[in-house]
Amino acid sequence: MASASLMSAAPRAVPGLSLAVAVLAVLTLVRLAGLHFSVVDLYVDESQYWAWSREPAFGYFSKPPLLAWIIAAAERVCGASEACLRAPAPILYFTTSLLAYFVALRLYDARVAFWTALTVALSTGVVFSARIISTDVPLLFFWTLALLAYVNLRERPHLGWAVLLGVAIGLGINAKYAMVYFVLCIALAALVEPLARRLIYRPELYVALIVAAVTVFPNLAWNASNSFTTLRHTGDNISGGGAIFSLQRGFEFLASQLAVFGPIVFLVLIAVIARCTRAVTPASDRLMLAFSLPVLALITATAFTTRAHANWAAPAFIAAAILVTAEMVRAGAWRLMALSLAIGLGAQGVLLFADAHADRVRVPGFPKPDIYARTMGWRALGEQTRSLAEKTGAATIVSDNRYDSASLLYYLRDFARPVRVWTTGPTPQNHFEMTRPLTASDREPILFISPCASASRLDAAFRGVERVGAFVARTGPTSLRHYFAFRLTGGRGAPGAIPYCPG
Repeated sequence: MASASLMSAAPRAVPGLSLAVAVLAVLTLVRLAGLHFSVVDLYVDESQYWAWSREPAFGYFSKPPLLAWIIAAAERVCGASEACLRAPAPILYFTTSLLAYFVALRLYDARVAFWTALTVALSTGVVFSARIISTDVPLLFFWTLALLAYVNLRERPHLGWAVLLGVAIGLGINAKYAMVYFVLCIALAALVEPLARRLIYRPELYVALIVAAVTVFPNLAWNASNSFTTLRHTGDNISGGGAIFSLQRGFEFLASQLAVFGPIVFLVLIAVIARCTRAVTPASDRLMLAFSLPVLALITATAFTTRAHANWAAPAFIAAAILVTAEMVRAGAWRLMALSLAIGLGAQGVLLFADAHADRVRVPGFPKPDIYARTMGWRALGEQTRSLAEKTGAATIVSDNRYDSASLLYYLRDFARPVRVWTTGPTPQNHFEMTRPLTASDREPILFISPCASASRLDAAFRGVERVGAFVARTGPTSLRHYFAFRLTGGRGAPGAIPYCPG
């Protein structure tokens, strides 16, 4: 019924803020209910962020600290279940959508604002992301808050908006370093929009930047005292295997934005960008292009030259959604708007159902038909490891990779055995190698869990190496992970780096 009404002529009455809040609140409650009924295990990254939340700090190996703080707060409110730890995602997207409403209201009108809020909330990228806890969730919240503060500051320079802008940028950087793009967008906006250009000469903008720098300083200090670990990891992640131009990777990234932005939003955005080269563009449109196109162009260039994950251009989405919604409202493209929202609603329904049956979902014809395989089997790993630890009397549990370490830490959180990771080299390759390495002082016997069946590679570090079991963790109807368990005693001193698995 809702889609049918949208497919008709333009709505006569202008929907207001109260209706937007009501729609978004219902959607948020549905998403929270979906988390309750979901059987999807906490994914490795989520488990890692949870582990960080138990060790309060101003920085961590691969990410700044804000997400860990959010998870710690959620756990204090409702516990450590998967649903609780993921609950901040739909709640933050509720507020992000409302902030986008107010940005659109300031730049356009109430009609654009209402449909912008729905476009943001029901984009396919947000629909997917609202089911997990990731750094993109607080990043988009603070990006949108910063955008709201900025558009108000450029029209009415005021110390309050300047401080809010600085805090939003600073906390956004503490969520994910991609927030730095916002400063680049401010500079580029000054080239294309008169009010933005005048703001460059106002002291309020520099107050904002100083506040942002102060907010980020604790994380920078943490990096300085930890060999700039996070910054180096971020640089390595971007550079990948080095600069190798690839048309395939670049076009694959662009295709992936159909899912991140939503197919309608992304295609209309491309059309708007193309039109801007041939026609006069309103100032508000130019401003939104300044806060979307540079990020998208920069990450696309990265995709062509090194690599880029689909979500790396996510900050460009907010301004793009506002711009595209304004374009569709101006053009009276209500059928297109309806189609965009219907795709989002459809994706939401499919994911709610699939998450509740993730252990049984299989899509024939896909290269990997068990589409939840990466996110399943981690609870089973914890249960099997607990059973073996009790059986063997293990005093310490050890794994040899980040994936298993993160999952064991979470799924054995109420088990009185420390979890360690056997380092892979002289330089830590992840947070657990940096903070939880296996040492000579760890209590024996040790239960070592590994995907590798080789016992001989352990002989150099331990006199007693006994294989005590092998098990599988089912990851779907037709897929599983194999694990092998060893009881280790008689350590020969510092274990050093674990040898590669032969074969």
